[in-house]
Amino acid sequence: MNVAIIIILSVILQLAAPWWVIAIIPFAVLLWRPTNSAKAFWSGFLGIGMSWLLYGYYFHFISDGAISDRVAGIFFLPNGILLLLLAALAGGLVGGFSGLSGFFIRRLFKDGSSGISSRSRNVPIGNA
Repeated sequence: MNVAIIIILSVILQLAAPWWVIAIIPFAVLLWRPTNSAKAFWSGFLGIGMSWLLYGYYFHFISDGAISDRVAGIFFLPNGILLLLLAALAGGLVGGFSGLSGFFIRRLFKDGSSGISSRSRNVPIGNA
């Protein structure tokens, strides 16, 4: 369900917002909806990666590959499909780590702990 929410919101918001909105959407969704850490990463990764891949393939299809092949040539890639896969991977990684960050922030405020062990909290610094 989180993946579907991320895909829908990212497709809608990327029409008017800058590209970095892909980091805000998984963060907010996984801050709002509970899950575990692995699902948080993969929800963000798949949500953003799939939306970028499908959106890129749409432009590749309507232009008969002209746009993506030209941009792929700039990066010395053999074809535009490889460019689309690399773009989806990059977007997926941003979405995955953003979703994971949202999960950890939720856990931080829910549990009230920062993950630091109790032994390391009261260590004096220096001779003061």
